[in-house]
Amino acid sequence: MTSTRPDSKYITINNVRIRYFDWGTDGLPPLVCLHGHTGQARIWDEFAEAMRGSYHVYALDQRGHGESGYADDGYARDRFVEDLAAFVDALGLQKFTLAGLSMGGWHSLLYTADHPDRVERIVIVDIGPEPSEEAKAGASNRPSTPMEFPSLDDAFAWIRSSNPWASDERLMQDARDKIKQNPDGKWTWKADPRLFNTPLPDMSDPGLISRYWRALETIPCSILEVRGADSPLVSDEILDRMKSVANDLTSIDIPNAGHVVTVDKPAEFVEATRAFFKVTD
Repeated sequence: MTSTRPDSKYITINNVRIRYFDWGTDGLPPLVCLHGHTGQARIWDEFAEAMRGSYHVYALDQRGHGESGYADDGYARDRFVEDLAAFVDALGLQKFTLAGLSMGGWHSLLYTADHPDRVERIVIVDIGPEPSEEAKAGASNRPSTPMEFPSLDDAFAWIRSSNPWASDERLMQDARDKIKQNPDGKWTWKADPRLFNTPLPDMSDPGLISRYWRALETIPCSILEVRGADSPLVSDEILDRMKSVANDLTSIDIPNAGHVVTVDKPAEFVEATRAFFKVTD
């Protein structure tokens, strides 16, 4: 876990109150970090602490997630991308780096395709323009997510049932960061209930999938794809195609990690990305 605490701040953009963590340091190149679906910004803690000597790191709770507000106008991909655009403009970030895990990677691709002059480089974590056949089959067979738990330990046990990779300490911290206790004593997710138990359109919508592939084809900056070696989401076939269409895309696999690589193997993720981020100490 980290030894440094970031500043927790709020900003209202597009009529949604967004919580973000500001790791400093002023004057360094900006790095904006985006979590995945139903996640929260503290998945980046170890990475942000490691990078803060070289970057001014910002980690967002995206709309409907973590401590940010729920969104009346919904959760279409373009709403998230509009939030990212408004956030970097409000903070005056003219040129910056993006790190996006899962859906945060989708948002990073779509934003950069529309603003290629603003983004220095991108790391996308365990996500591609379309899912593998194995991932699609797994999604159709996945049981529903419970919306309430009798205790935090019960919530942890449910999260652990699908994650054998993260340490107990790191997984419990992730649970505490995305679960809240209701007045009746039961525990539920911080993320908007509308985000759960509904298939993501990105897994099957030809229009969205085409947009992600087009983004890869047009983005001029360097991209690093980091896969969890035990995650089925980005197959070798899809990764090879990504490398063939992108201007400059390299990849790294993290052993003994699933989808949320930054939680499953935070130290290994930091070490694997140091060269791409030009961090040597």
